Amino acid sequence: MRWLLLFLLSPALAAELFLFTPEGPLRGEARDGVGAVYGLAYGEAGRFTAPRPVEGLRQGPVRACPQPPGLTARFGGSMPPQEEDCLQVQVYFPLRPPPPGGFPVMVFFHGGSFLSGGGAEPIYAAWRLAREGAVVFLPNYRLGALGFLALPALREEDPVAVGNYGLLDALLALRFAQRVAPYFGGSPEGLTLLGQSAGSMLTCTLLALPEARRLVKGAILQSGGCAEVRPLEKDLEVGEKVAAKAGCDPKDLTCLRRAPVGDLVPGGGGSLEATSFLFSPFKPHLNPRLLPKSPLEALRDGEARGIPLLAGATAEEVPPGEGPRSWAGFAEALKGEKPGVREALLAHYQGRFRDPRRAYAAYQTERTLLCPTLKVARVQRAFAPTHAYLFTFRVPGLEALGAFHGLDLAPLFGNLREMPFLPLFLTQEARERAEALGKRMRRYWVGFAREGEPKGWPRWPLYREGFVLRLDEPLGLLPDPYEERCALLEKLGLL
Repeated sequence: MRWLLLFLLSPALAAELFLFTPEGPLRGEARDGVGAVYGLAYGEAGRFTAPRPVEGLRQGPVRACPQPPGLTARFGGSMPPQEEDCLQVQVYFPLRPPPPGGFPVMVFFHGGSFLSGGGAEPIYAAWRLAREGAVVFLPNYRLGALGFLALPALREEDPVAVGNYGLLDALLALRFAQRVAPYFGGSPEGLTLLGQSAGSMLTCTLLALPEARRLVKGAILQSGGCAEVRPLEKDLEVGEKVAAKAGCDPKDLTCLRRAPVGDLVPGGGGSLEATSFLFSPFKPHLNPRLLPKSPLEALRDGEARGIPLLAGATAEEVPPGEGPRSWAGFAEALKGEKPGVREALLAHYQGRFRDPRRAYAAYQTERTLLCPTLKVARVQRAFAPTHAYLFTFRVPGLEALGAFHGLDLAPLFGNLREMPFLPLFLTQEARERAEALGKRMRRYWVGFAREGEPKGWPRWPLYREGFVLRLDEPLGLLPDPYEERCALLEKLGLL
């Protein structure tokens, strides 16, 4: 149900928005037929405690959760001030009468390797996505050690929440979005989750939680699969080291909660380097009372039966850069693998590439992001309508950069003049092609949220038909790349 809206136009034709709801007034901004409300608290939590819902609607200054500099910040993008009291959402919604039943509701989880990022980053401003006819929520969730610390003393205090504070934040954000969606014209009948990178992995993890599944009508995974969860026991020793580094006895939770927040924030956030991210301890943790099995296993067991899925990745998630310049260096980079696995990988990528740098970039792309994402689609297609894509768009004039990790966010949200995208889209050709692709992507994405099917032209076939949509300008269809790019990794037990 849409409640009373009041606009105050400035001389520059920007508009201040006042939204009067049954739980109190909200203040925001209106632009081009879309409203936005910022800094809306969905929960509160002390350090290393499960989040609690807030009473009523509480709006405050926009914040990000504590974090080291991530990719956005390192490339010149802006982030809000960091505070531990950071459980907020930004909400974007159409300023027109909703259709019968309300607009579809989408909840986007940001990426950043579970170490950095936030829902209020300018590149995620969802004006264009909402204009297509959706209510879009963009929550923060706690990051790094503050979101995912595993520690024996914390397990004794709360055996359910330990190591999963950020995951519980995301679950609470879903409950909040469903409750307040009607205030913005949204449907209360189910949420479409979407996320990119770590946000995609978080989205898939939520599909393994029965309470979350009851709130979900569909899921969109962009460059992130379902395997990035950790055994709690494996990271307890890491938690003890984190406590010691903060100057605390690992059993002294009072000391840990009083420690300066900077002592608990890991360095080097946002890395896509496979050997660092794959083994990071700051991810959702398996827990018999919350997350008893990996999300991929839960989907394989049919636990997300009936939830439509749209999943895909960029063609070159990790572009060739400072990788090994020789095949001996490639083999050395694989030294963490078992000898038989290492030899099989080396032979496979030597057969596909002449340049070891390109081979290693392809290996990282496929091992960490592309193949795990397509693997989810292959599992879920047996239980619900499933569509897959490969994003192959390359910036005109900068084609050598490839279709790299995160580039899909530029056309989808359309914030091409925000850092770090601004230097990529300085030419008219680059902007026009990205904007044309973005219009198509938003129609597919919102159509999927509305109807459970990404309707548009060309027709997007079901994944079981053997094709993926090529997201490029122009659009097209491609044979499923899984056998060529992923089958060996699966055979070797790496997916």
